[in-house]
Amino acid sequence: MNYSTENKLTLRHENVELEDNEGHKISLNIIDTPNFANSINCDDDFKIIVDFIRHQFDEVLLEESRVKRNPRFKDGRIHVLIYMINPTGHGLSDIDVKFLQHVNNLVNIIPIISKADSLTPKELKLNKELILEDLNNYGINFYKFNEYDYEQDYIDEEIIEYNKYLNSLIPFAIIGANEYRSNPNGSEDEDDILKLRILNKDFKPIDIDNAEINDFTILKNVLLVTHLNEFKDITHDSIYENYRTEALSGKQFQYVNKDSAKQEISESDYLMKEEQIKLEEERLRKFEERVHQDLINKRKELLERENELKEIEKRLLAEGLKFDENGDVVKVHEEESSENEVKVI
Repeated sequence: MNYSTENKLTLRHENVELEDNEGHKISLNIIDTPNFANSINCDDDFKIIVDFIRHQFDEVLLEESRVKRNPRFKDGRIHVLIYMINPTGHGLSDIDVKFLQHVNNLVNIIPIISKADSLTPKELKLNKELILEDLNNYGINFYKFNEYDYEQDYIDEEIIEYNKYLNSLIPFAIIGANEYRSNPNGSEDEDDILKLRILNKDFKPIDIDNAEINDFTILKNVLLVTHLNEFKDITHDSIYENYRTEALSGKQFQYVNKDSAKQEISESDYLMKEEQIKLEEERLRKFEERVHQDLINKRKELLERENELKEIEKRLLAEGLKFDENGDVVKVHEEESSENEVKVI
């Protein structure tokens, strides 16, 4: 087996068209990351994901710089990153910390505990406390529900209490489903089908929609209903604007490394950082060239159209016609025609 090939991270795209009870349609784009952190060097995995997120910002930035926008342009920015954490009883792993530091200010991060059904209530409480403590200690800017200034003016008390409740659940404890079983007590309608995860054929099935033992339904509601617009607004108004400001100011992006100040940096580390800076400068240079060339092409196009209009006006004037204020072709009065003819000659 070729380890480097078999365990290489890939980005898998899925698109699902959803519709709520009121007929509102949602286009849900999911980017999965099979084999994440399975390679020998996880830094390569981190870079693939970070570059992908930043590339979506660059595409929007380039589109904004165009004189004529593309009406079919698709905004591919990532609004939420759902990060699954293994419940080890020791908080975040080194890989968790390093990756989350890389994407810290690039996306709304929602941490979740995966396979929460493997924990007792006491173990789950301990794991939540340790993970939350590490998130705060390492400065991970995970999503905090409605704790941003511009929302505070109109949030009512009920919403404030609900957001406090959501914050108390972080990290969300999730149990997934891999089998569907019909509800023996219900009808054959689709709404009565229970989504069940079978741990073992000898064990009792688990209804993943039961909010008492699983945060899955709560998380689904947060993502698709209650906080859908908030994720999009923060991505555009805060995260993207900060990225845009740094990109236009020429500020160089660097991967976060909190431990670098505590360790001796070898000569090879310096060379790697220099190479990274060179790559980033080259990337920014190419981006600026694309914008500059696009502006040149647009100016050229405008000049050509202006010259075409002048030629059309000359031909019309020779025939005793002209454009009026509304852009319609009308006849030129005799005095005005002779005056215009002198001007043209």
